[in-house]
Amino acid sequence: MKKRIYIMTFILMAGLCAGCGKEGTERNVLSTESQPPQVVEQSISISRENNDIQFNDKLELDFTYDYSEDIKADVDYVVSNSASLQKELENIEKIIQKYTPLAQAAQTQADMNVSSRWLFVIWDTELNNLWSRFSSLADQQTKEKVLAEQRNWIAMKEEAALLSLGSREENGSMYPLLLNSFWEEITQKRAYVLANELAKIKGEAFVMPETSAKYGLFVDNQGTGDIYSSLITRQGWEGDDEAIISIYRQCEIEGSFVDNGNGELAFTSDDGGVKGIIKINGWDGASFKVTETSGEFGFFAGEEVRFPVAF
Repeated sequence: MKKRIYIMTFILMAGLCAGCGKEGTERNVLSTESQPPQVVEQSISISRENNDIQFNDKLELDFTYDYSEDIKADVDYVVSNSASLQKELENIEKIIQKYTPLAQAAQTQADMNVSSRWLFVIWDTELNNLWSRFSSLADQQTKEKVLAEQRNWIAMKEEAALLSLGSREENGSMYPLLLNSFWEEITQKRAYVLANELAKIKGEAFVMPETSAKYGLFVDNQGTGDIYSSLITRQGWEGDDEAIISIYRQCEIEGSFVDNGNGELAFTSDDGGVKGIIKINGWDGASFKVTETSGEFGFFAGEEVRFPVAF
């Protein structure tokens, strides 16, 4: 999966540009302080040897322009000219590269917010394209199962973003950027999940990408569109590894963890009252097993909580 370097780069830039742009919505942010449109010379080429696509057509770097139809055309082109679903997902990254200069050219916070949205839209467009093909080929039982999972995922997106990022008020004018970047990341992952289901129907080989062995957002939704428990593991601002565990909407425990190097993350709550082992199982979610507890949080030693859905 793509690392969060993109987000961190924007955050650093945002710190330098604090207060220099207008805040917009996460869905449609148009800057009134944009520079005149720039043009990057590009054209489309396909390597016949490995079926790689390169986008080299002219791209106007215009922060007031709606790129939705352009992105749809690019995604349709990739779908039509990729030899397999595996190659298709790889080639979608080439569209990301095509629109990256827009993000790099952003000078104000508002322009950063705008450009981050289009990178999310690329994966959202691909996800919808995959769903259209999947729904037309899947048998009724498979379609209903995956449709239920997809609806649950959509229903949980907002709450997952709140868990991961915090509120709009906490993040200020950079919130649309953070939200778009989060949605880009989880939509990319969801596209791989759906592509894997489509590959099974088509009889294609498909390899899911490796996920982080330390960091992620995992939830227990009890098969619904609501989040009942959650586990967040991440690197803090000072470089320390931290975890937030919310259990059945009854308690939330914050603490730090140490990677034991054997697939286990040793967790200790900030107050020292709870210790346990976090295991991250990649696309299959994660788990937390209590090893020591003061009893204050209602846990008992040996109890294990599972978070089967990975965002």
